[in-house]
Amino acid sequence: MLIAQITDFHVGRIIKTDNGPIDLFDRLKQTVEHLTNLNPQPDLVVVSGDISNHGNIEDYERAKRLLDSIGLPYFVMPGNHDSRESLRMLFQADGYLPSSGEFLQYTIEQYPLRLIMLDTLEVGQHHGMICDKRLDWLNNKLTESPERPTLIFMHHPPAKLNLPYQDNMRCFNGKKLAEIVADHNQIHGVACGHTHRDSVANWAKTVLFVTPSATFSYGLEMKPVDDITPRFEPACIRLFHWGSDTGLVSHLSFVGSYPNGLTEGVPTPAAN
Repeated sequence: MLIAQITDFHVGRIIKTDNGPIDLFDRLKQTVEHLTNLNPQPDLVVVSGDISNHGNIEDYERAKRLLDSIGLPYFVMPGNHDSRESLRMLFQADGYLPSSGEFLQYTIEQYPLRLIMLDTLEVGQHHGMICDKRLDWLNNKLTESPERPTLIFMHHPPAKLNLPYQDNMRCFNGKKLAEIVADHNQIHGVACGHTHRDSVANWAKTVLFVTPSATFSYGLEMKPVDDITPRFEPACIRLFHWGSDTGLVSHLSFVGSYPNGLTEGVPTPAAN
């Protein structure tokens, strides 16, 4: 089973650079093209929040048309820039978002690896929150299927990542979440976005994966700063491979064309 995670599109934002303005929707189109050329193709795509920069319905319409063009099953969830109402309006017909309730949390059950989607949106704030109601929902879902290997997706990282500016915008109440995650041995990882950088950490007896943006990055600021500046490092797609012989394995696929080196004639290792 192969899962592609793409995150933090910020459709509707235009970033000024020394070489002129860059429309992030154009960057997203490059990422989607890269995704459609992956071989093998993923079984599904997870879109882990911040689809729109302002929550405008027009931005979601553009993003949905592009996501539909991939031709693969995909699943969306909210980030801090998103509107739950707009997400419901545009993606409800796809059949996986809850039709009612305060939060957009749900499970995906039809694959060998069970996926749980958490809603960390705190309206009007850049940081995230997972309140007791959302935590109780998660605990109940995990208790239902203790034998099912599970991967959790959420927008905000629930732990500090040695990125002081970004750490102030993590998912608050992460310690309570960690207690629940640590109590359930079937969880093989927790995957997030939000920081626009790649990070991997040991957390709550599992692995925390933080995936870079599909459109732009922020600088690697490991000391306190007053602000962070957008950068156009290569956009990324995170891939999760799940197999009976490997467990969960993750790779980053960088968007763009890069020169190949010459073949060095390294002998093929014997299979183990």
